[in-house]
Amino acid sequence: MDIVSAAASAVRSQGQQLDAIANNIANLATVGYQSVGVSFADTLTQVYNQSPAVSGLPQRQTPGGANWLGTGVYALPSQRSFAAGAYKPTGNPLDMAITGPGFFTLQMPNGQTGYTRAGAFGVSRDPATGRAYLADAQGNYVLGANGARLDLTGIALPSIEVAQNGVVTGKSLQGANVRIGQLGLAFVANPASALHSLGADVYGLNPGFAPVTNATAAGGTAVTGTVAGGVLEQSNVNLTQQMSLLVQTQHDYNAAVEGVSIADKMAQSIASL
Repeated sequence: MDIVSAAASAVRSQGQQLDAIANNIANLATVGYQSVGVSFADTLTQVYNQSPAVSGLPQRQTPGGANWLGTGVYALPSQRSFAAGAYKPTGNPLDMAITGPGFFTLQMPNGQTGYTRAGAFGVSRDPATGRAYLADAQGNYVLGANGARLDLTGIALPSIEVAQNGVVTGKSLQGANVRIGQLGLAFVANPASALHSLGADVYGLNPGFAPVTNATAAGGTAVTGTVAGGVLEQSNVNLTQQMSLLVQTQHDYNAAVEGVSIADKMAQSIASL
């Protein structure tokens, strides 16, 4: 029966919405997390013939002799919101945040370039050389504007500072001023379409898209935004919005389940005739 498939499709779709909401709420305190949203579309619409007696009724909207009946709903691929989250001062010199649309770039283990807004950085040592580099929480090396790692070997970590243009400086263990390098910031147009998740708030670039790195627009303004040190961008999840959506989705889910139950009862009644 069409009512069964239509109601069942609604149960599946609302279940996906509930999963997305639960994931957003679970990541409320995750640094740099980008919330996920789910939207829906009608599945294939079927056309049924009608009795000629009703095809000419006044104010009829559908074509004569036909009635349109949707067969259900499906969830479209999840879309991430790359709106900026709140900014929280931490005082940690290795914490960095971008004000603007840019991304930090990372060297992934497979050689791929990763993109992230989560600037809770630390130090990771190359096991082959023993040298220390700026890295994210998973040990992926942060890349500089020249595509190389930012070498922190011999740098007194509390002395590290980052300028708005991404230039990182510090002091050596002997107290000398050192220019460590410039962060390799990237601008990605339409990130919701251009990026896919690699996990841990790191994203990879989809085929057909190209980033713009460390570029400036008219007037010398960086298209990637500016960098602040000792600050972290928080999750962009709006808890009030997610809770409101949760209540609505639970109501829709229960209605869809009730639809399946009614269709089952109808089938049992027909079978008993």
